[in-house]
Amino acid sequence: MSSVVPIVTPEQLHAEQLAGKSPALVDVRTAAEYRAGHIPGAQLIPAEELAPAIFENRLGRPALGRDEILYITCHAGQRAARVAERLRHSGLTNIALVDGGTQGWNQAGLPLRRHGNAISLERQVQIAIGSLLILKVVLGYGVHELFFAAAAFIGAGLIFAGVTRWCGMAQLIARLPWNRSDKLPEQAHA
Repeated sequence: MSSVVPIVTPEQLHAEQLAGKSPALVDVRTAAEYRAGHIPGAQLIPAEELAPAIFENRLGRPALGRDEILYITCHAGQRAARVAERLRHSGLTNIALVDGGTQGWNQAGLPLRRHGNAISLERQVQIAIGSLLILKVVLGYGVHELFFAAAAFIGAGLIFAGVTRWCGMAQLIARLPWNRSDKLPEQAHA
């Protein structure tokens, strides 16, 4: 099995939608990111919930990834690529990624569907890390200088996340109530 997942441009996918086809498109971001803007027709299934059985149970389309092409998107493409590899290892081979993800779709000038304002997961992580660092500095000056050493652990976590592309803080923040897909009734109407 080849490890290369085919890529479709946003324009190609949009042309397929305009032709009256209803391509199976899954958005693997958090619910908050999805609400902030998603490709019309995309169904939200966060990365941690996505498994082959979900296509029949949640979408009623058991042939996805086998007989029918499954298009996967996220913000810029990295999460979608990881999910595609995971699905390919579980036996699904008819998968394609949207080039550049939702960001690429938007940059191509194609319409996004929005459900209010939301902060992306990436920005939520940046806000949390910045807040923790400020807290460590304040506590380091005000309580005890060992709090400065705790900031080194945050730096080590950032290095680890950059090298491995896995961020524990992002995993935790994705599980917060406002980022959960079970609080998103409008996803079925995307």
